[in-house]
Amino acid sequence: MAIRKSKEKKLQVQDTLEDVKEKSLSALTQGGFKKIENNDNLNQITAKFNNFFVVGNIEIMFAKNDNGVDINLKSTANADNIFALFSSPNDKIMKSFTDNY
Repeated sequence: MAIRKSKEKKLQVQDTLEDVKEKSLSALTQGGFKKIENNDNLNQITAKFNNFFVVGNIEIMFAKNDNGVDINLKSTANADNIFALFSSPNDKIMKSFTDNY
């Protein structure tokens, strides 16, 4: 059984909730994520990330506020392989999303 670790990050953007969701779905597609599931009732998107070096997933939750939209990211990745010793798999998952946003 794989050892998994999680990491959370919070972003805030000044945009509408619909635009943020649309940009997030596009960023996931461009970032190489698979099995992207959008739950409009919960304002949440989940996706799987799997390449040769990193296996994990990301959960993105949206919350509307007075200043725009809060984006809460939570990545969970396998941390029991040789590649995890050199760089954080969770950082790679989050970077794949944020670089394409």
